[in-house]
Amino acid sequence: MRTALIFCVIIAGRILFASGSSQSEANTIMEPYEIHRLVPDGAWTWFNDERVIVDRQFLYIGSIDSLGRPRLDLYSLETPHKDLSQTEYILGSWRSRDDHNNPALLKLADGKILAAYTKHHVEPKLYWRLADIDASGQKLTLGPELEKTVAAKTTYSNLFQLSDENGRIYNFIRAIGFNPNFLYCDDAGRSWQGPFVFIKSGDERTRPYVKYAGNGKDRIDFLYTDGHPRDVSNNSVYHLYYRKGGFYKSDGTFIKNIEQVKQVPLVPSDGTKIYDGATETGRGWVWDLEYDEQGNPVAAYINSADHAEGKDLRYRYAYWDATQRKWAERQIAFAGTHLYVPENHYAGGITVDPQDTGIVYISADVNPATGKPNPTGHYQIFQCKISRDMQDCRWTQLTFDTNADNFRPVVPREHSCKICLIWLHGQYKTYTDYKTSIVGIIEK
Repeated sequence: MRTALIFCVIIAGRILFASGSSQSEANTIMEPYEIHRLVPDGAWTWFNDERVIVDRQFLYIGSIDSLGRPRLDLYSLETPHKDLSQTEYILGSWRSRDDHNNPALLKLADGKILAAYTKHHVEPKLYWRLADIDASGQKLTLGPELEKTVAAKTTYSNLFQLSDENGRIYNFIRAIGFNPNFLYCDDAGRSWQGPFVFIKSGDERTRPYVKYAGNGKDRIDFLYTDGHPRDVSNNSVYHLYYRKGGFYKSDGTFIKNIEQVKQVPLVPSDGTKIYDGATETGRGWVWDLEYDEQGNPVAAYINSADHAEGKDLRYRYAYWDATQRKWAERQIAFAGTHLYVPENHYAGGITVDPQDTGIVYISADVNPATGKPNPTGHYQIFQCKISRDMQDCRWTQLTFDTNADNFRPVVPREHSCKICLIWLHGQYKTYTDYKTSIVGIIEK
């Protein structure tokens, strides 16, 4: 089914303001960006990745629509203003309206697209499809929906392929013990081994939350917590990585090999602590993990300054300093309030540009530099350019909606645009009650 592109200009200008040692706030009106509606009906959580991938001049966008259907939309970067720029493919044979059910996407070494998805802790099943791309890149041919029954109810999918492991594919999910698990595949997406518990924390309701990044060759990085910030009052943020069969702390200290982890899972404290949730700045939660130009990890996450209340959330940024062999981290912005109760730590969202990790995008219902209320009363998107010492954060406001929210931004890896920023736009009441489209700024 093909859907005609609709695009809209949402903003009338840009507001620039800076936070740092030299300047508190300044306002300048500049030319607007054009904001395109990429998917007319779609949503996602931030724990399934990749949600958006780039292949040649096309975006592949995975989401769950308001009817509860996992979907894949193909969007042309070459003809963004013409009809048929957006093509819709429905993936799921079922319907389950829940933003946790969006698919993760991966371009495989053989040229196929792999889409993996689950229902949110409803059944012990994984679903996936393989899709062929025609020579032009403009059309997909979906293979049959495949499924695997596992030992526990499932949630999330995060896909990576490593060329140095003969193209082995990994899928990181939540399953056994309500903890992070992993599966692996050695036959190009046709079957899976596992799942195996990867990180275990507390009882079977604690569940660490993880964000992932992979270099496609030999390494996968993990940014994770002790548990959910609603349940763990001292929820901290940690990092470790996997490489060539072993798991390591940030500084390269060996922890365990993969066979040992299958037998006895990692615990949160095995990794390197980046942020201590027991401090007065409050419990944390992870949002994004990318690599800088040297291949070092860069992390983005929140802390809740008012602890359980979630009405004063903050955005934080950290990077691994290979010279000092330690993490540098600090608060970079006020995030404002939670999206809704009782998910008191659902922030608007933060993402790091993987092509330039000194650029960050956030969603907030306040001025990110001062924490003062946003006069629109809605979550808006802001861009930040961060100095290397993180002392200067220069913010640009990108949206000014007065009747809808803008939240959960993401920047796809390996894009070649000046700006390739994508987010949700619309009304969001709960993770099962939403009416959102997927929009973006594409500046080539």
